[in-house]
Amino acid sequence: MKKIIDQIINIITIAVMTFFAIPKLLAKPQSTAGFIQFEKVIHLDADFFRIFTGISELGLALLVLIFIFNKNETIGKIAYTFLLVTMLTALGLEFFARPEPKIVLVIIAIFLALLSIYKLKTINNLPKIKL
Repeated sequence: MKKIIDQIINIITIAVMTFFAIPKLLAKPQSTAGFIQFEKVIHLDADFFRIFTGISELGLALLVLIFIFNKNETIGKIAYTFLLVTMLTALGLEFFARPEPKIVLVIIAIFLALLSIYKLKTINNLPKIKL
Protein backbone atom coordinates (compact mmCIF):
# COMPACT_ATOMS: atom_id res chain seq x y z
CA MET A 1 0.00 0.00 0.00
CA LYS A 2 2.84 2.40 0.86
CA LYS A 3 4.34 1.91 -2.62
CA ILE A 4 1.03 2.83 -4.22
CA ILE A 5 0.70 5.96 -2.05
CA ASP A 6 4.28 6.96 -2.90
CA GLN A 7 3.64 6.56 -6.62
CA ILE A 8 0.39 8.53 -6.39
CA ILE A 9 2.26 11.35 -4.64
CA ASN A 10 4.97 11.26 -7.32
CA ILE A 11 2.37 11.41 -10.11
CA ILE A 12 0.43 14.23 -8.41
CA THR A 13 3.67 16.19 -8.01
CA ILE A 14 4.61 15.75 -11.67
CA ALA A 15 1.11 16.62 -12.88
CA VAL A 16 0.73 19.74 -10.72
CA MET A 17 4.21 21.07 -11.46
CA THR A 18 3.72 20.54 -15.20
CA PHE A 19 0.22 22.04 -15.05
CA PHE A 20 1.59 25.23 -13.50
CA ALA A 21 4.81 25.37 -15.57
CA ILE A 22 3.22 25.26 -19.02
CA PRO A 23 1.19 28.52 -18.77
CA LYS A 24 4.25 30.33 -17.44
CA LEU A 25 6.44 29.13 -20.29
CA LEU A 26 3.72 29.90 -22.85
CA ALA A 27 3.23 33.40 -21.36
CA LYS A 28 -0.50 32.93 -20.82
CA PRO A 29 -2.18 36.21 -19.78
CA GLN A 30 -3.19 35.12 -16.26
CA SER A 31 0.33 33.89 -15.52
CA THR A 32 1.93 37.02 -16.94
CA ALA A 33 -0.39 39.25 -14.89
CA GLY A 34 0.55 37.45 -11.68
CA PHE A 35 4.26 37.95 -12.29
CA ILE A 36 3.72 41.63 -13.05
CA GLN A 37 2.22 41.91 -9.55
CA PHE A 38 5.33 40.23 -8.14
CA GLU A 39 7.66 42.51 -10.11
CA LYS A 40 6.27 45.57 -8.37
CA VAL A 41 7.15 44.13 -4.95
CA ILE A 42 10.33 42.13 -5.46
CA HIS A 43 11.81 44.31 -8.24
CA LEU A 44 12.74 41.37 -10.44
CA ASP A 45 11.86 41.46 -14.14
CA ALA A 46 8.45 39.76 -14.48
CA ASP A 47 9.31 37.90 -17.70
CA PHE A 48 12.63 36.62 -16.37
CA PHE A 49 11.04 35.49 -13.10
CA ARG A 50 8.10 33.86 -14.92
CA ILE A 51 10.37 31.91 -17.29
CA PHE A 52 12.76 30.98 -14.46
CA THR A 53 9.85 29.72 -12.37
CA GLY A 54 8.35 27.76 -15.28
CA ILE A 55 11.69 26.09 -16.08
CA SER A 56 12.21 25.34 -12.37
CA GLU A 57 8.78 23.73 -12.08
CA LEU A 58 9.34 21.66 -15.21
CA GLY A 59 12.79 20.66 -13.94
CA LEU A 60 11.26 19.61 -10.65
CA ALA A 61 8.70 17.45 -12.46
CA LEU A 62 11.54 15.87 -14.44
CA LEU A 63 13.51 15.16 -11.25
CA VAL A 64 10.52 13.39 -9.74
CA LEU A 65 10.06 11.42 -12.97
CA ILE A 66 13.70 10.33 -12.83
CA PHE A 67 13.22 9.42 -9.16
CA ILE A 68 10.21 7.22 -10.05
CA PHE A 69 12.34 5.08 -12.36
CA ASN A 70 15.69 4.87 -10.59
CA LYS A 71 14.59 5.13 -6.92
CA ASN A 72 17.87 6.91 -6.05
CA GLU A 73 17.48 8.38 -2.55
CA THR A 74 19.65 11.39 -3.33
CA ILE A 75 17.57 12.36 -6.36
CA GLY A 76 14.38 11.89 -4.34
CA LYS A 77 15.68 14.05 -1.51
CA ILE A 78 16.80 16.75 -3.95
CA ALA A 79 13.45 16.66 -5.78
CA TYR A 80 11.29 16.85 -2.68
CA THR A 81 13.51 19.42 -0.94
CA PHE A 82 13.24 21.49 -4.13
CA LEU A 83 9.46 21.06 -4.02
CA LEU A 84 9.31 22.13 -0.36
CA VAL A 85 11.45 25.22 -0.98
CA THR A 86 9.40 26.06 -4.08
CA MET A 87 6.11 25.80 -2.18
CA LEU A 88 7.38 27.84 0.78
CA THR A 89 8.54 30.50 -1.69
CA ALA A 90 5.16 30.38 -3.43
CA LEU A 91 3.42 30.90 -0.09
CA GLY A 92 5.70 33.84 0.67
CA LEU A 93 4.89 35.40 -2.69
CA GLU A 94 1.18 34.84 -2.21
CA PHE A 95 1.13 36.53 1.19
CA PHE A 96 3.73 39.25 0.73
CA ALA A 97 3.93 40.06 -2.97
CA ARG A 98 0.38 39.66 -4.22
CA PRO A 99 -2.14 42.36 -3.26
CA GLU A 100 -4.60 39.67 -2.23
CA PRO A 101 -3.56 36.00 -1.89
CA LYS A 102 -5.32 33.54 -4.18
CA ILE A 103 -6.68 31.01 -1.72
CA VAL A 104 -6.67 28.14 -4.23
CA LEU A 105 -2.94 28.65 -4.84
CA VAL A 106 -2.31 28.84 -1.10
CA ILE A 107 -4.14 25.54 -0.53
CA ILE A 108 -2.24 23.84 -3.37
CA ALA A 109 1.09 25.11 -2.04
CA ILE A 110 0.34 23.93 1.50
CA PHE A 111 -0.81 20.54 0.18
CA LEU A 112 2.36 20.09 -1.90
CA ALA A 113 4.55 21.25 0.98
CA LEU A 114 2.96 18.64 3.23
CA LEU A 115 3.43 15.96 0.57
CA SER A 116 7.09 16.91 0.23
CA ILE A 117 7.61 16.69 4.00
CA TYR A 118 5.99 13.25 4.00
CA LYS A 119 8.18 12.11 1.10
CA LEU A 120 11.34 13.44 2.73
CA LYS A 121 10.52 11.46 5.87
CA THR A 122 9.85 8.25 3.95
CA ILE A 123 12.57 8.31 1.28
CA ASN A 124 15.10 6.74 3.65
CA ASN A 125 12.95 3.61 3.74
CA LEU A 126 13.41 2.88 0.03
CA PRO A 127 15.00 -0.42 -0.93
CA LYS A 128 18.67 0.11 -1.76
CA ILE A 129 19.60 -0.11 -5.43
CA LYS A 130 23.20 -0.79 -6.41
CA LEU A 131 24.44 1.25 -9.33
